Amino acid sequence: MEWIEILKCPITGKDVRALEPHEIESLNSKVAAGAVWQADGKVFSTPLTKGLITTDGAYIYPIINEIILLLKDLAVVDSQDKLLKETISADKQLVKNFYDEKGWTANEKGDYEDAVIFEDLRDVSKEYIKKCHDRVRRFLNPSGTYMLDAASGALQFPDYLQYSDNYKYRICVDFSFTALSEAKRKLGDKGICVLCDMTNMPFKDGKIDGFISLNTIYHIPKDEQVTAMKELYRVLAAKGKGVIVYEWFKHSPWMNVGLFPFRAAVFTKNRLKEAFNKVAGKGAPEKMLYFHAHPYEYFKKNLPFAFQLKVWRSISVPFMKYYIHAPLFGKQILNWLYNKEEREPEKCGLKGEYPIFVFEK
Repeated sequence: MEWIEILKCPITGKDVRALEPHEIESLNSKVAAGAVWQADGKVFSTPLTKGLITTDGAYIYPIINEIILLLKDLAVVDSQDKLLKETISADKQLVKNFYDEKGWTANEKGDYEDAVIFEDLRDVSKEYIKKCHDRVRRFLNPSGTYMLDAASGALQFPDYLQYSDNYKYRICVDFSFTALSEAKRKLGDKGICVLCDMTNMPFKDGKIDGFISLNTIYHIPKDEQVTAMKELYRVLAAKGKGVIVYEWFKHSPWMNVGLFPFRAAVFTKNRLKEAFNKVAGKGAPEKMLYFHAHPYEYFKKNLPFAFQLKVWRSISVPFMKYYIHAPLFGKQILNWLYNKEEREPEKCGLKGEYPIFVFEK
């Protein structure tokens, strides 16, 4: 397990090593006696066959079904003095719950619920979407040892696999154990799957040759999105390259114009529903998934390192579903749009829906 040398404890920053067989035996005896806890205070009750331990012996990180649990809340301790006072935030827990319980379940066609809800899976859009997926690869180094996929999910689209073709390892990071289990199944020995927090990466500085983070940063609490980007840049090696796909949402002037009548209708519908629920004594509906989109100027002001802005896709999924249809020359329109994006990647990235942030050390 050569990759252990790039890892660090997310609590103390200290190096980690593999547990020895006698240490696993001793730990499992304590587990059986109920004398071991997770750092978030829950009793730890799962016997281990693999795990990591900090070099000072303070924290143990389980490896379960080849998934490395390097989330600080899940560190295993043998003393309640080591319990953490702060645990995962409610907004992050919301994201974790959605993907563990719903997002990475597949329907009879094999499509994950995440894609069914948030993507356009129609035949008319497939060629355009594939070409946009292919765009990501051109901004990465063609090869290396470690490629980090930050919030990899279940690697739901086959096109995603190409980004790490010529890397020795693909490190999949996610909050969801379900997602990482799917990713590990698809990658086999090439995959290093780590359950951790993107705002507190358990990797040493400058160890990653390339990274991607696709449609994820806006699901991180708004005040921590820059922190996550800084973490990705911190772990990037010299001459390494990284790509973040973001979404402007209501900060996209083109989508604001194109979707105005539909958004106005949805706004009116939601207001009427809120008024009805208030009269009926019903509370606010439960949130499904945290989302917050900052404008371009926010990142320009708050990121302490340079980046380039390109385009991933200039139109949103709702726009595609409202306006793009096969009988109405949908494929031809999308082909024209893709060519325009190729000619004007910076303009389309700034004005459209989904920009690409490109980083290089």
